[in-house]
Amino acid sequence: MSTCQFSPGQRFLWQGSLMEVKRLLLTEQKVNLENLGTGALLLLEISTLVTALFSGELIFENNGDAYRTRKPIPDLSCYPSEAVEAARWRLKVIEPLLSLPERDVTRDLVQQRVNEFKSATTEASASRYTYTTAISKASVYRWLKAYQQSGNDIRALLPKLETRGGNGKSRLSPEMNALIDAILKAQCYRPEKVALDDLVALIAARIEDENRLRSKADHLSMPSRATIARRIETLNVREIVAAQQGKRTARRKFTQAEKMNYPQLPYERVEIDHTRCDLVVIDERDNLPLGRPTLTYSLDMATRYPLGYYLGFEPPSYFTVMECLYQAICPKSSTRDKYGTEHEWLAYGVPGTLVIDNGKEFIGKDLSDACDILGIVLQQCPIMTPELKAGVERHFGTLNSGVFHTLPGTTFSNIFQRGEYDSVQQACISLDELEKALVLFLVDIYAERYQHGLKDIPARCWEKALETHFAPRLPPSRDELAILLGRVEWRTLQASGIEFECLRYNATDLGELRVHLKGEKVKLKYHPGDLSRIYIFDPFEKCYHEVPALDQEYTQGLSFWKHRLIRRVAAQEIDQVDLAALGRARRKIQELVDRARSRKKTSTRSKVARWDGKSSSLLDSARGQFPSTHQLSQPINPNQSSTPSETEVYEFDYNLPPNRRDE
Repeated sequence: MSTCQFSPGQRFLWQGSLMEVKRLLLTEQKVNLENLGTGALLLLEISTLVTALFSGELIFENNGDAYRTRKPIPDLSCYPSEAVEAARWRLKVIEPLLSLPERDVTRDLVQQRVNEFKSATTEASASRYTYTTAISKASVYRWLKAYQQSGNDIRALLPKLETRGGNGKSRLSPEMNALIDAILKAQCYRPEKVALDDLVALIAARIEDENRLRSKADHLSMPSRATIARRIETLNVREIVAAQQGKRTARRKFTQAEKMNYPQLPYERVEIDHTRCDLVVIDERDNLPLGRPTLTYSLDMATRYPLGYYLGFEPPSYFTVMECLYQAICPKSSTRDKYGTEHEWLAYGVPGTLVIDNGKEFIGKDLSDACDILGIVLQQCPIMTPELKAGVERHFGTLNSGVFHTLPGTTFSNIFQRGEYDSVQQACISLDELEKALVLFLVDIYAERYQHGLKDIPARCWEKALETHFAPRLPPSRDELAILLGRVEWRTLQASGIEFECLRYNATDLGELRVHLKGEKVKLKYHPGDLSRIYIFDPFEKCYHEVPALDQEYTQGLSFWKHRLIRRVAAQEIDQVDLAALGRARRKIQELVDRARSRKKTSTRSKVARWDGKSSSLLDSARGQFPSTHQLSQPINPNQSSTPSETEVYEFDYNLPPNRRDE
């Protein structure tokens, strides 16, 4: 029904009750209604019902359709063209009869219309739509009634093609249906895919086995290939996908994402994730390829403004997360001077919510402790739900198309895009040059470009927020921030200091703390990128003490990963590790690294770059080293705890025989 009126006999659903119009008072613009559920009579203004209709509170009856389950009727474009042509032809047949009163539509007049169109049967038979020539007196009456009851809606004249023939009804015997269903259930709902021809062959074999036990009169006939194909189309597609690709894949494929409520303030919701850059970089010393660096990136969802990043050869780890988060929090006032950008990098502050995935580097106790103290809510997305942090996921695509895919040495997104392009041969961009290109794109292009989803420019959104109602949250001090983002361990403080990873740390002012601890373990924090010092928490003074390593020459700039690697090689020298053995092992590894640097194999050279500590230098200039103060006065919650976690070690294969180490 396309049009309705508040006329006597009209029914509609309103306020949870079925109503019927009993009388229309045109002079007063009111109607008498009867509640068919309770029998109560109402007198209402028509304007009240019209307002309820357009607010969605009132629904007219549509030929007895169920109100609560009725869906909007599709328009003519949703029907086959031949059905629409048939409806227009039927309307042409009854059109002269519509303007006549019902009493004037006589049998003779209807028969006259039938004869007029039957006389044109020969001419119309050339049409490829044969049902436009079928007409009878009963058909004309039926079309006329349907069209008038629908409120003159041409859709009432559409042929009911779905009710013709045996559509949706199987013509096979119950035995054959059961046989086909059993085979389809066994073959289609399993991880391995099966071809249609194989299913036809299996059904034929099963029928042959079945017919051996039957008389010739009861033999089952083989259904056609098309019949089996149609039967497969009726299977539950979601269950097939779940069986073949897993329930998570099926849920992700068939679930419609709901509208996301984006935050209103900067840093209210920050998304962070990793990716391997689609670019092979080279070593600036010898111009040989190093491989593809890792990018850890954070994005503000309120303004779409870039907040911070880590770029280097360290694989995704707590170290890369910490460096990215540290840069996102700290001001980046030196960006224009260092990289020559046209604009300043405006972002700084402590996030309110940090959206993470299920990577090992995100779900550790260290990050959780730091976020708890800084007042950051960690929002962990369920497994295999990238749509819940679609902002940073989509931004990686923007970085690829805007930076990585435009530079020589790009690997593109896949082998089909790359074609015959030799990424390693064309590589000529160093890590420092890539970092500069990345910063220029983020600050001068992306942040200053109109974003259709945001309907504004990210930099202007950030400036507007600062000018009106936004004040970034800040850490108590730079030193405390650095300590909070460190990793947590527990060790026993002895007179000789603390032994951590076979390294000795000690300071003269720890004697009193050791006596008060009475043998209890003390909480320490360390920076995975620099083992030259650690920080011990004093539960009595509520502060941290900086404790340097006794061997500063060995530990200066030493990363946790590099130290683990040296220890493994040193274990081959002597049974018990000492500093001399560590030094000899470090020299031995450095010799291997120097030889490996001349190789062209990027997998080896990328590990060499990690050994050299190649990473984005902007972090070093912003952070410097960890605090050099001996004691921090700001109190930190002593109840924060952490369980030690094994750090994943990526290592060279130093156990190769000497004649194969240069391969």
